Amino acid sequence: MVTNEQRESAFLWVLDRLQEGQIAVPIIAKEFSAEDWAFIFEGLPKHLRLELWQTLNEDKKSPILAAMRDDSREQLMSLLSAENIEDVALSSSAEHLVEILDALPNKVAKGLIQKLNPEDTELVEEALNYNDEQLGRYVNHDVYTVSKGILIKDLLNELKFEKLPPYTDSILVVDDSGHYLGQIDINQLFDYDETQEVIQIAEFSDRVLAADLDLFEASEAVKSSGRSMLPVINGQGRLLGRFSIKDAIDVYQEYYESQMSHMGRVSDEDLFAPVFTSSRRRAVWLGINLITAFAASIVIGLFDQVLAEVVTLAVLMPIVASMGGITGSQTLTLTIRGLATGQLAKSNLHALGNKEVLVAFFNGLLWAGVISFITSIWFDNNALSAIIAFAVIINMVIAAVAGIAIPVILDKMGIDPALAGSVILTTVTDVVGFFVFLGSASLLLL
Repeated sequence: MVTNEQRESAFLWVLDRLQEGQIAVPIIAKEFSAEDWAFIFEGLPKHLRLELWQTLNEDKKSPILAAMRDDSREQLMSLLSAENIEDVALSSSAEHLVEILDALPNKVAKGLIQKLNPEDTELVEEALNYNDEQLGRYVNHDVYTVSKGILIKDLLNELKFEKLPPYTDSILVVDDSGHYLGQIDINQLFDYDETQEVIQIAEFSDRVLAADLDLFEASEAVKSSGRSMLPVINGQGRLLGRFSIKDAIDVYQEYYESQMSHMGRVSDEDLFAPVFTSSRRRAVWLGINLITAFAASIVIGLFDQVLAEVVTLAVLMPIVASMGGITGSQTLTLTIRGLATGQLAKSNLHALGNKEVLVAFFNGLLWAGVISFITSIWFDNNALSAIIAFAVIINMVIAAVAGIAIPVILDKMGIDPALAGSVILTTVTDVVGFFVFLGSASLLLL
């Protein structure tokens, strides 16, 4: 097992050697998984990726491509010739090939599928019937199955010579047409009469995953099942494969990395994506931020007279906006996490709203008092101190409400809250904060 420290050290070692023109990899790389190699490739500049790729054994290439992020995979494949891609694709397992085909033009992908053997063609075409958010597209075909008529003693004898796939804690039973009939816990095999057929002891429980199930929901199901794997079936009850706890962990990791990327408005962007591509993607969010900035500026412009008369307001304005922004961000993060994990629903949304508003109110009272005290000493103006205290409390309470309402509304609209939530929240806290602060100042100080 390669640790994170070993993987990161190996990455730096490889990077230094490639930059020096030496094509070599450390001894520890012999133990690298496809995920470890994907980590290294994604951290290399574009031209060095190709150099390292050419040093790898052919049997490693397909799993590495499949393990890479979408953008990084496309970048690497753009460096390879059509012949190289075809060689890798034709040596791939069905699940790896599905990932690779996603990065190819439709015409090229169809041409590759036609060159596969009949069994792989069937598996790939079945997977392509599902979209990239559904379990059936990424089902793991490395699963141990037995026919319903086999005797337990024959199965036990067979297991002496078989190497079971990783994360296998049960034997799946199928009929002659490949329909799923049940599963047998490996640990319980020795508890039964060896002359019985496996179908007599197989259990058909509700712990079965439908192929059209959402990937994240499938991961949640495996996590809560207490098992290492669950069978996956299609609409006709035919066994397609399995979904293991490792597959679930991979989905979680990809999901949360995506959330972190969205918070920075860079999506699933490759570290060394082309300059134009990165610029184009980020320009959209810079434009949205510009619009929100203008919205806040318009509100400030409505109170230009009071700002001209009381210059100290301009000094204190950022405090009001900042306190609201932090409060809203805390609630926003909590709400997005609740939506992502399924812990937040219509039934408990009101309770969460009440709690967050109270938290914001009491924190608002505390910090408004602190800010008011500092302001009174700084500017020797009790009216100004009262105005900023009032504005801070109102803005923090509104920010808490927005921190819940924004992600919930976006989620219902089918928009990723992590991608757009903070941009909208910033607009709300800036506009509300400036309006309350400057509006109150206009009424009391002019």
